[in-house]
Amino acid sequence: MFNTYIVEGGVGKCTAFTALLPKLRKKSEVQIYTPYIDCFAGNPDVKLVLEQTLPIQDPRIMASDNIFYCEPYKSNFQFGKQHIIESYCEHHGVNFDRSMTGKLYTDQHKASVTKWLGDNNIGKYIMIQFSGGQAKWNYGDNVQYTNINPNRNYQPYLAQQVVNMLLEEYKDTTIINCVLPNEPHYQGTIRCDLHWAQIHEMLKGAEGFVSIDSCLQHFSPSAKAYGVVIWGSTRWTQFGYSHNKNLHFHMKDKWDEVRFNDSDPRNNMVEPQIIIDNFKKLDKTKTVACATI
Repeated sequence: MFNTYIVEGGVGKCTAFTALLPKLRKKSEVQIYTPYIDCFAGNPDVKLVLEQTLPIQDPRIMASDNIFYCEPYKSNFQFGKQHIIESYCEHHGVNFDRSMTGKLYTDQHKASVTKWLGDNNIGKYIMIQFSGGQAKWNYGDNVQYTNINPNRNYQPYLAQQVVNMLLEEYKDTTIINCVLPNEPHYQGTIRCDLHWAQIHEMLKGAEGFVSIDSCLQHFSPSAKAYGVVIWGSTRWTQFGYSHNKNLHFHMKDKWDEVRFNDSDPRNNMVEPQIIIDNFKKLDKTKTVACATI
């Protein structure tokens, strides 16, 4: 018996879904139909990954015993009380616990990442990402940057201050800016032009990271990376992880739903010095887990 699971959404959602795979595999063999095949490539719990440009009537899909599809964004998830992984679990009949986090298999990219770091004379490094949200099929050279959720982005003026402070504090460390070519770049950093699967592999060796709610924070549990995450129009209790330092203008260590309004532009206006102070306090012995309510 084997089941096909249709997993849509961005890299973050697909990465989150991988947390279910060990438990889904106990029920049957697993086949995935998705636009982000690299999230599932090499996973021992997946029999086959099919790219979503293929017709859903593909014989390999039609041979499934069951075809499952869910969209957490159009479910109880909208009440704001479930982590994205918890929502997937509810839809697929899997028992959720906070220790369930995504897992990507990117060891095949280790050599290319090592070469890129060597070619750029990089030893120790910190990774940053202050913008994101571009779907891969919308991106192209010389295309104007657009974001489906711009209130997640950290202001470039403040981001440059964070970079300046990191450079002053960690003088022997390179700051790697993990954004696409049409997104903001910062003085004193080097832009990483590698595929996002290679960025996941690179994150494994980082001294830490500073990011918004985008790829670096989605990858952090899988890469066992620790960092500071600046939250804007999304909740860290729905997308975040408790081993990171999660920061918000209107609240401190604990999530406070009363203080959250996803349309408030001040949400991610965290002072650069606060970000640096929290980066210094990262506890790399802390257990990786979902940051649920």
